[in-house]
Amino acid sequence: MSPSPLRFAEAVLPGHPDKLCDRAADLLVDAACARDPLALVGVEVALHRETVFVSGCISTDPPLDAGEVDALVRRAFADAGYGPDWSPDPARLRVVTDLRLERLDDDLRALRHISDDQAVCVGWAGGRAADRHLPRAHRLAWLAARALDRARRPAGFGPDGKVLVSERDGEVEGLSISLHHHPRVDRRALWRVAAEVAGAIGLSDLDRVAINAGGDFDVGGPHGDNGLSGKKLVFDAYGPEVPIGGGAWSGKDPHKVDRVGALRARQGALRALRLGLAREARLTLAWRPGDAAPSEVELRLDGEPAPVRLLGPLDLSIAASHRELGLARVRFAEHADGGWFQRPAPWEGPAPRLDRGEGSRPSPPAAGP
Repeated sequence: MSPSPLRFAEAVLPGHPDKLCDRAADLLVDAACARDPLALVGVEVALHRETVFVSGCISTDPPLDAGEVDALVRRAFADAGYGPDWSPDPARLRVVTDLRLERLDDDLRALRHISDDQAVCVGWAGGRAADRHLPRAHRLAWLAARALDRARRPAGFGPDGKVLVSERDGEVEGLSISLHHHPRVDRRALWRVAAEVAGAIGLSDLDRVAINAGGDFDVGGPHGDNGLSGKKLVFDAYGPEVPIGGGAWSGKDPHKVDRVGALRARQGALRALRLGLAREARLTLAWRPGDAAPSEVELRLDGEPAPVRLLGPLDLSIAASHRELGLARVRFAEHADGGWFQRPAPWEGPAPRLDRGEGSRPSPPAAGP
């Protein structure tokens, strides 16, 4: 019998430059949606050393102003742990914006239930409930990163870091940790943190742990690497074992199909498991510009095509998905560190009855029996 495959997944800390950009972008989304539930937001954030670039469009009524944008970007750095002890200090940032901060007019407001772009959205669920029905390696990597972020704070280590986990048959085979530190680091303190992280994911053999294997990590955060929102798509979704569709989520309002479609598809996949239809489910939605609901829908149960009607009444339209998931009330920055499916959220709970909304068209069934 051939051995079971070794599976891998990685995760990063909230202070990683890409995740800093995601948090800043989603703080802007949250502020816009709090101002106007139909807010139109499409922003990208880029980072190099102490300069942050914010570009795109935010349309609300009334509009946000440049001072609010500046304050929210600085807050993202403070939330992640940057400050006087870890550069860049939020107070010293240079925030450069090329944003359209405008009023959301009635014509655009009337089109918020229509897709303004194409998208492919994949929702997946499988594995154990104890792993939140996520791939085991992906769940372990996220748990390891959470443990690392907790352990590094009282030990005096920096906000930037990464983990890489390997597992076989559900058991951890290896753990790599990269953790930002000041010069002349105490290696014993590093290993104490490593032991705490390993213990959090059930790994007792420290011979299987590597920490800062590439050498000192005393130049980290935005001084060690540039950052860009939307780069950690695999980590944001399901890890490397599951297709992700391709569209980034952070920086997009929850009427945009990349975001609302991905969350609704995850909910639909979870529903298949909770109905006892399969041990693994994948719901894929394809949108064209101008769609109110996806043009194409495919459901796979345990790898085989299946009719979507098995999920029961299902309205996949933008309007119904936004309403039934309560996305106007979600604070997306709370999930921007990569916890889209790792924490309690409306799309993670038991799926409600999904009745077709007025004016939407039924979802086409997938090919299959």
